[in-house]
Amino acid sequence: MKLLSSIHEALTCEPFPILIFPTLLIVYYVYQTAFHPLGFIPGPFSSKLSSLPLVYQCRMTRKSKWVLAQHVKFGPIVRIAPNYVSITDPAALAQVYGGKNGFPKGPFYEAFHQVEPVLFNTMDADVHNRKWKLMNAAFSPRNLMDFEGYMDPHIALLVKRFQNYALKSEAFDFQPWANFLAFDLMGEWSFGAAFGFVAAGKDIHNLITTLEVRTDVLNAMGHLPIPSRPYMKYFPDPFFYNGLRVLTNLGQVGTFAFKKRLEKKEKGEDEGRKDVMGFLLDAKDPDTGGPLRQQEIVAEAISLIGGGSHTTSVTMTHVMDFVSRDKVLQDEMWKELRDAFPGERGEDWVASEGVVGRLPLLNAVLKEVMRIRPTSSTGLERVVPEGGRMVAGISLPAGTLVSVPIVAIHHDSTIYEASAPPKQRPETFDPHRWLRPEAKALTDHYIPFSLGSRGCVGKGFATMEMLKTLATLFRRFKFERVIPQESEKREGFVVKITECEVKISMREE
Repeated sequence: MKLLSSIHEALTCEPFPILIFPTLLIVYYVYQTAFHPLGFIPGPFSSKLSSLPLVYQCRMTRKSKWVLAQHVKFGPIVRIAPNYVSITDPAALAQVYGGKNGFPKGPFYEAFHQVEPVLFNTMDADVHNRKWKLMNAAFSPRNLMDFEGYMDPHIALLVKRFQNYALKSEAFDFQPWANFLAFDLMGEWSFGAAFGFVAAGKDIHNLITTLEVRTDVLNAMGHLPIPSRPYMKYFPDPFFYNGLRVLTNLGQVGTFAFKKRLEKKEKGEDEGRKDVMGFLLDAKDPDTGGPLRQQEIVAEAISLIGGGSHTTSVTMTHVMDFVSRDKVLQDEMWKELRDAFPGERGEDWVASEGVVGRLPLLNAVLKEVMRIRPTSSTGLERVVPEGGRMVAGISLPAGTLVSVPIVAIHHDSTIYEASAPPKQRPETFDPHRWLRPEAKALTDHYIPFSLGSRGCVGKGFATMEMLKTLATLFRRFKFERVIPQESEKREGFVVKITECEVKISMREE
């Protein structure tokens, strides 16, 4: 009893509340910097103590720029949060992302759950394997070939809209139109019906804005502890409140589109068309042998809209930003397209995938744009598996978060400077680097769609969409960038420019 009484007196004496918090902070600091398993890894002082500096950089839409700055200061291996390591050593690519035994996705992706976990964000390996088999079959080359005819009318309609600008000699922002087209095509592919954005010339469902706000916010929230995320809607910064509020709109749009597609199928009005929704409605649940649950189908379709629309529209805008500034390159591309598609082009003509996929310069331009400005420039978070692993020559304990910034690999001078003429830096936009003999050595470090089983399942669809659209536009039109200054960039989950204003004129045969 005397011992308990003495402890009680010590805890309740006046100096104790004054000293306990500074003492705990000192103990926490000493542990994080000296005794933590990652304590030997250099990095910003504040990042060793909290993930808030990383969250703040995401909030300010400059995460990858900040991460790269830390690598310049501290080296190829940097601790960017208490339990998070960023690595720019190219050897880490295959170790972290490659092969069937790649590291699982981390808690960052749980922030992106909408309706239920999907292929993109599930952290469960068994669930991922099940969903991968379903979705990978839907994206088969045969299905994509069957779907191509549904793409063409939307691209042709975009051409007609651009012809109006050409006739008026009127400058316009290319970026919204790239969004309208990408969302319409992904609507056709995911739900069997376009959203009507190209026809209306505007975001009539407020869907594009919804997804832009959503990805910016979730990109920041993904680095917060999971228990704290639901409470961010009460945070005084409207950035978080607005981002969480729009999630409801996305779910409503997806559920409404699903019901319309299901109704068509039940009435036999879908004409046996090939799209993801039709594929999933016909698929069998590998666990039960019955149809897939409605909730699972809706969740996957919404995920495709969110992940497949912005990435393609942003990349096409980046292509336009570069090519519209380079008259020589644009003329060279047009000559390649003219030779591939000779003669007069009909009003509804759209370049065919079978041809554009084999055009060297067009494909080189797209590859170089995705190298210079990968849509997801930041590192994709993974978790070191049980037992720990050696990564880039250092031992990382199980549970450590690790990533390799894509933009750092794509700008690595040891890889890309060797493929360029003398004195040319990796930051230089040079599509011809992919047409030289040494280009074969670059492919192992070209990862715009990530690597391994967690790589982008929609790579084939996105590439087909972008090549067909860009070939059709550059075959018909000449573009000139209005603003000569370098484009201003901002980064949510994807890196985009703030505008892409161009002048347009018809090409003479």
